[in-house]
This record gives sequence, C-alpha cells and structure tokens, in this order.
Amino acid sequence: MVNFLIRRPIAVIMSFIAILMLGLVTSQKLPISLIPDVDIPVITIQLNGKNKTALELENEVVTRFRSKLNQLPYLESLRSETRDGLASIVLRFSYGRDLNYAFIDVNEKVDMVMRNMPKDFERPAIMKASSTDIPAFYLNASLKKKGVDETDILDLSETVSNVIRKKIEQLPEVAMVDMTGRMFPEISITPDVEKMKSLGLRTEQLTRVISEHNRGFGSIQVKDGQYQYNIHFSNGLHQIEDVKDIYLNVNKHLLQLKDIAKVEMRARSRSGLFMTNGEEGVSMAIVKQADARMEDMSRKVDGLLRRIAKEYPFIEITKVRDQTGILKYAMSNLFQSLWWGALLAFMVMFLFLKDGRSPWLIGVSVPISLVISLLLFYLLGISINIISLSGLILGVGMMIDNSIIVIDNITQRMSMGDDLMEACGNGTHEVIRPLISSVLTTCAVFLPLIYLSGISGALFYDQAMAVTIGLSSSLVVSIILIPTLYRLIWMRGRKKQQEKKNRFAIFSSSDAYEKGWHWVFDHSKGMFVAFLLLIGLSALFAYILPKERFPVLDENELLVRVDWNERINIDENRRRVEDLLQKVAPYLEHTDSYIGTQQYLHHNDLELAENECIIYFKLRQEKHKSTFEQEINRFIPLQYPSASYSVSIPPSGFTQMFEGKEAPFIMNLEEKRQMDKVNVDSLNRFVAHLNRQFSFGLIPPFASETYVEICVIPERLVLYRVGQMALFNKLKTVLKSFKIEDLRSSSVYIPIVISGKMHSMEQVLRKLKIRNQKNIEIPVSSLVTLRQKTNFKTYYGNRSGRIFPVAFQSTGDYDEVALAQVLKKEVRDKQSMNCSFGGSIMKAKAVIKELLMVLLIALCLLYFILAAQFESLTQPFIVLLEVPMDIAGALFLLWLGGENLNLMAMIGIIVMCGIIINDSILKIDTINQLRKQGRGLKEAIEEGGHRRLKPILMTSITTILALFPFLIGDDMGSILQRPLALVIIGGMLLGTFVSLYFVPLCYYYLNRKSND
Repeated sequence: MVNFLIRRPIAVIMSFIAILMLGLVTSQKLPISLIPDVDIPVITIQLNGKNKTALELENEVVTRFRSKLNQLPYLESLRSETRDGLASIVLRFSYGRDLNYAFIDVNEKVDMVMRNMPKDFERPAIMKASSTDIPAFYLNASLKKKGVDETDILDLSETVSNVIRKKIEQLPEVAMVDMTGRMFPEISITPDVEKMKSLGLRTEQLTRVISEHNRGFGSIQVKDGQYQYNIHFSNGLHQIEDVKDIYLNVNKHLLQLKDIAKVEMRARSRSGLFMTNGEEGVSMAIVKQADARMEDMSRKVDGLLRRIAKEYPFIEITKVRDQTGILKYAMSNLFQSLWWGALLAFMVMFLFLKDGRSPWLIGVSVPISLVISLLLFYLLGISINIISLSGLILGVGMMIDNSIIVIDNITQRMSMGDDLMEACGNGTHEVIRPLISSVLTTCAVFLPLIYLSGISGALFYDQAMAVTIGLSSSLVVSIILIPTLYRLIWMRGRKKQQEKKNRFAIFSSSDAYEKGWHWVFDHSKGMFVAFLLLIGLSALFAYILPKERFPVLDENELLVRVDWNERINIDENRRRVEDLLQKVAPYLEHTDSYIGTQQYLHHNDLELAENECIIYFKLRQEKHKSTFEQEINRFIPLQYPSASYSVSIPPSGFTQMFEGKEAPFIMNLEEKRQMDKVNVDSLNRFVAHLNRQFSFGLIPPFASETYVEICVIPERLVLYRVGQMALFNKLKTVLKSFKIEDLRSSSVYIPIVISGKMHSMEQVLRKLKIRNQKNIEIPVSSLVTLRQKTNFKTYYGNRSGRIFPVAFQSTGDYDEVALAQVLKKEVRDKQSMNCSFGGSIMKAKAVIKELLMVLLIALCLLYFILAAQFESLTQPFIVLLEVPMDIAGALFLLWLGGENLNLMAMIGIIVMCGIIINDSILKIDTINQLRKQGRGLKEAIEEGGHRRLKPILMTSITTILALFPFLIGDDMGSILQRPLALVIIGGMLLGTFVSLYFVPLCYYYLNRKSND
C-alpha cells in the first residue's frame, strides 16, 4: 500500500491539500470556549418562605421537600441551606443521568409536596445547571452623576431592565441576561391618623375602597344587528393620580384619598443592593449560547454598548470579570506554547539528523497534522478550549516522534544499500507495526479516563480526544505523506544524500551509549537493585506529597464574604462595606459589592441574608495580594469583632463546574431522632472544646441570631373582641407596610401599600391602640407579649436529614481516618448525636484512588496490545515493568516543582505510561526483527540499541520540549496543566535512561535460556 502511494505523489499531495483546505475553513467555524460544554448534573430548588424564620421554614417546608426529593433515582447527593425567608436545595445527580428527565422527575416531586402546602405558599423555582450557564462576563450599569437618590436608581433600573437588557438578549450569541441590584417602585399610602380618627375611619375601610376601584370586571359580548362587539369595563386606576383622586363618602361628605392620606410613588423596601466601585448600580450577568463563539459574542456586545452609550450618555456601563479576556489570554498563551514547543522540538532535530533537509520535512508534518486535527474536531463536535488545546500541545511532541521514526528508518535503509524507492517503501513498512502499537498504547491510556466517574471524566474527554485525534492524524501523515515527499523532493539520490551533511549534527556518535551499555551489563546485579529501588521511591513520594483535587489558580482577584453576625439593616451593611472599601482603596483596580439579598436567578453562591455581603476585588497588581489580605485581616476583626469572614479566589468557569469550595475536613453532626432539639449554645460550647482539644486550626462557631418574637394572648383577643388578622395588619402598617392591591399600569404592575411611620418595638407596644368590633380603642400592649430568642442563623441538611457541619481547616498530624475516630469518641462523650465525615481532603483522596484504578485498567490494556504485537506473554512485562520506575522520576519532579498530587498530576502519570513505553516498544521490536534475521542475542540487543538510540533520544527530547512552555506560562491553561507537564517530563527523563539500559538488560535475562 505504501509503495502504491509513493508511486503516485501528485494524487497524495492533492488529497492532502484538499484536506488542508477543508481544515482551514472549518477551523474558522469551530466554537471557542474557556471550558468544554458539559452538562453539570445539578438541579437547584429555591424556596421563598416570606415572613418565616429559618427554623419555621426548615421544619414546615424544607424537611418535607427533602424527604420527597430523597426518593429521586440516580441522586448522588442532596444539600439544603435554610435562612430566614429563603431556602435552597441543591441536587447533584450521577454523571450520565439525562438532566432533562431528572428535571421532569424533580418537578413531579415538587408538585406532590405542593399539594399539601398552604395555598398562599409560592411554588419553588427549579433550575438545572450547565457549563453554558456560567456568565461569560458581567456588565455593571451606574449613573455618571454623583449623589444619586432613589428616583435616579428607579429610572436606571427601568432603563436597564426594559431597554438595555432586551437589546442584549436580542443578540443571537446571548442566551440570557441575569440581573441584580434593581429597585422597584410602589405606591405608598400613609393615612393621617388624626384626620382618620376625627372622621371615624379605619384602615380597613380605605383598603376596601381602593380594592373596589381597582377591581377588574372583564368584558361582555353584545350583538348589534349583524355585528357583534366586545365591551370592556375600564379599570379606574392606571396611574398614581387616579389613586389620589379616589372618592370616599364620609358622613355624607365627598372626600378624596389625598385629603386624608399622603399618596406618593417611592422605591419598594428592599433587603439588598449592588454597588460597583462604591456607586450603586445594576449588574447584568451575560450568559452565552452553547454553540456560539465567545469572541463573536464579546465583539457584538461591545458594538451594542457603543451605540447604547450614545443613546444614554448619562449611564456608564463597565465590563468586568470578563471570561472572554481570560479566554483570549489563555488561548493566546496556549497557542504560543504550541508553536514554541513545536519550534524547540524542530530545532533539536538539527542536532541529531545528519542531513540539513530532513528536519524541514519533519517540521512540515506538524502543522499539517494540526490542521487535520481541527477538521476532525469540527466533525466530532469538539470545541477549542483550554482542555482540548492542551491535549494538542501534549500531542505535538508525539506527532514529531512518528515522522522522526519513519525518516530515520528510511535513512538507515539507504545507508544499508537500498535504493531510494526501496528505502522509502521498506523503511516505512518496517515501522508501521510499532508505530500503530505506539499510537494504540498512548490512546489506550486515555480510554479509561473517558469513563472516569462524574464530571471529571466528561471534562477531560476533550483532552483524550485531542491527543487521540492528533496522534492519529500524525500517524497518517507520517506513513503516507512523509515517505512520498522524502522520495519526491528531498532525496534525489544516494550520492546527493551522502554529500550534504548537516553541519549542526552533533549526536552522530554512539560511543558513550556503547560504554554505558557495557558498564550496565557488567554490573547487572547492582543495576537490578538500583532500578528496583526506584519502585520504592515511587511509593514514598506518593505518600509524602500533599493531596488536592485541582491545582490552585493564582489570580489578582479575590472574593471577601462577610457575615456581620448582627441584626443590622441594609443601610448599616452598606456603610460598613464603604468603610472597608475606603480602607483598601490604594490596592484596588475595580470592586463589586453584593450587599444583602440578590436577585440573580443562576447564582446560588450569592444567596445572602440582609446582614451579609460579598465583595469582589480586582487588585492593581498581583504582588499586592498578600498585603491586601493582611489589611482585611486587621480591619474586620478590629472594627467588627463579632463578624465572620472568608477570603477566597472568585469561582472561574472551570472551578464552577465542580462542587463549591469546602473545608479540608468536615464533621457533620446529625440528630439521632427527628424530634431532638439541638441548642446552638451547647453546640458552640462543643466547638470551643474542640478548639481547645485540637490546636492545629481554628474551628469557626455556628452562626446564631437573636430575634424578638411577638406572642398573641388569645384569651384577651376574645375578651376584647379584637380580630387576630386586624391586629396583625395594624402592626405591619405601623412597623412597616402591607400590600393591598397592584396598580395595573400598561404591562407594569406596581404594588399599592398602606404604610405607617417607622417606630421602635417599644414605642409601638407602649402607644399603639387598635379599635375592636365595638369601636373601642384597646392598647396593643395588653394583647401581646414579647420574647427574645436565640437560634441558628442557617440550617443545613443532606440525604440523612438535618446536619450541623463542623469545619476543620487543617487535620494537623492526623490523617483523616485517625481524626474521624478521635472525633467520634468526642461526640459520643460530649453530644448525644451521630456524626459523618466529608471535606475536600476525602474527596481528593477518593479521586486519586479512582485514578489508581484507572491506571491499573490502562496497564492491562497496554499489556493486551503489547502481547498482540510481540506475540508473547512475557515480553510485555519487560515494557510495563519500567512504568513504576518512571513514576519515581515523575513524582520527584512534581515535588521539586512545588506542586501537589492532584487530578491533573494523576492524569499526567496515566498519559506518561502510554508515552514512555513507546521507546521500549520500538527497541524490542527492532531486537526481535534482528534475531529473526539470525543475529545472536547480545549482538541483536547491541545492534538494536545502536539503531534506535537516536530516535529514542529525539522523541524524548522533543516531547519534553513541547511541554516545556507549560512550566513558564502564567495563564489559566498553563497553571492547570503544569502538574501534568511536570509529571510527564520527570517520567520521560528517567524513562529514557530506563529504556536505553534497563529494558535491554531485562530482555537479555528473560531470553538468555532460549538463546543457548
């Protein structure tokens, strides 16, 4: 087949040109994203429990939903979080579960629970997650003028919501615009108490009159001869003036509502706001369509914003937290890494090859293989992202390897006396089988990664496919195009070949290898001991290296989450945030403040109470990061000692795909019986005891809150003939306001509320009176009593029921198993509760254990492939025995580089197993062929070593240099892939030595009896 194609160079070249043209065209249509488009198997349920405390909402609502949702099939984990007036339940399903069917199942379970809930309870919002739901960037809208008031923010909210948002959502690349920080209007009616009293009017009468004027009567059909009309009854209230002009008949006198009450349009009471750079505004999270190119969306949004700036010059819109900028930077650096790696590998070939033309031929094969790979990306629906592009970089060194082996073997055949045509045909035929085996072994190690459980396997599917596609493309190029071009263009005759030597070639002698080979054989017993010690070193490094799930991505961005742990209102929360911003202002380039409750639909990480805040900081320089954290650590504890806070890196598109950041080790305390009442004070005393017992890290106490409970005295309500609802509405009116109607103005519904002047609780109970059914004023203080209570601020739950998590930031000298045993005894002695354990340490070790199983499966697959190639059950063991030795070099370089053992490092070890054995496969195949030709065992081993010395060195060095840019890059892609690169480079460095000396030694001792 190869000879057939070599004789038809025009057909071969034209075919490849056609494929290249298709690849270049389709490369412009490939979607570009920061991360692969992976369905995240998570569904979130948000419950709105207005006017309910956290305890009431937990006991009356969340417990019911948890019990019913726990029956869902393929449910992996359930976690609930309940606060005052708000609760969320996060359901994580096993990866592979069809999220659409899971969504239907969840809705059915929710509907079952809703049948037994009160009619006024609002149906929960149910949202399913996807990697495409992660915002590509945020747009912050604020007013350019200073000193804005409520009216200005109302106008801004209306403009952004009704105009700007809709224009952005009309772009085909934009899926949705999620918003927070909006302010909504309401019509406030504040009765004049003295006038109402003199006229004998009650609040209930005003409520009834307004409701009657706002009632809709629908329409009727009227026939008029042969025609038929729909007659609509007009609603009298359309704007605030209509409300003011409502007439009342009081003691046979006509009065308007504005005569006895103050009617005004104002901002609705709110429990949260958004600030950008210290100014109040509105934030828009822009979510990309799954099949859209991120740079196209960014470009179109930027163009739209320029037009909006001309139409609304008083509004300033700023793009922040731009994932497209991160994408552009990461992709740019990864493409640079790709070409730098290829260039370095290309330059190395000049040092090895004896002619000056072969390196250029090999250099051509890399871009051709890459373009073909992009065409296959398009056909298989794979996007360009930091994972798939990293896979291509990983494959660049191996792409060069195939061409090196083919050209080196053709050159050797010519030096042995073959003419050009025979050398191209026979030289390629000889290495096709080991080349296919090498590609299969490399791809085989990725096969188990595809089936890695959970989202990790789905995420790295792109990397596995990228390497497989790159190697397959390179294999086709090396066995079809390379020999054709070699014959057609570069090598016109043996004399010309021999005359043109490469003056840069410095590795033409193999004397050093020969001396080393003889020395190893002369000291074979000592070498066996030394090599076997490497296996022990592998186990040692695997034990001492710290474990983590993913590499830490260092950035100049930080998130500070603060719980003030005081019953403060939103204005005081804002004042404290402004004080904090002023303190750290010299270090800041940009800041966004999420104060109190937020309005985002798809931001579960921004579920805040009124006395909490999250502040996003972008620092001027990354070197300010430690100083900035020190300022935060000094300011908050000193100014607000009761506050609890945390400083973390903002979740990126990559980290949001996995479960949120959690403490390294968590003990979940569980009630033995559902009716048990757990006291916050007793648990905090237990936490204080643990802090004294374990000094390796501060355990934060449980957050609590103190509130006032108004208890109605029912017998007095009956005695004084006061209705409970009337008393409740009276208190709401005086303390705050309560809604009576909605004003239907065009398509906008504006609430109409009756308000009273704000008073303290003591003033209300001391002065407030209510009229009973006989129109007699009764003091409210004689109808109610006050009680002060302290309870948990937040309630948590999982599949087992309600839990109370105790977070350890460190495990000290304990491993997690030993610490769990000690803590179980402490709980048994101090608390009558059950306990279970979790945390990032346990999850990291679980992932590593799973990857060890994947490694064993990969080694089994390698053995099957090698046994099929060598037609031997023993020779594959020689190749696979070097794997545990090479792991010692991999882990040593990982430790030397300051990295931890994580998912990327483990994937690097698995990939290394497929790469490093390629050299040994090539050498053993050559030795077997020489023995079939009649050579003796030692002669075949020595000759095979000489023949494959240069290809082994070249392929090892090119693979290492192709990965070297990962070690010096500072973008997300490089940081993410650095552990993988360190592991492969360390394994290759040691593995090259093992392939050159240990594999021949093992081959000799395994086959010496059969040679006798």
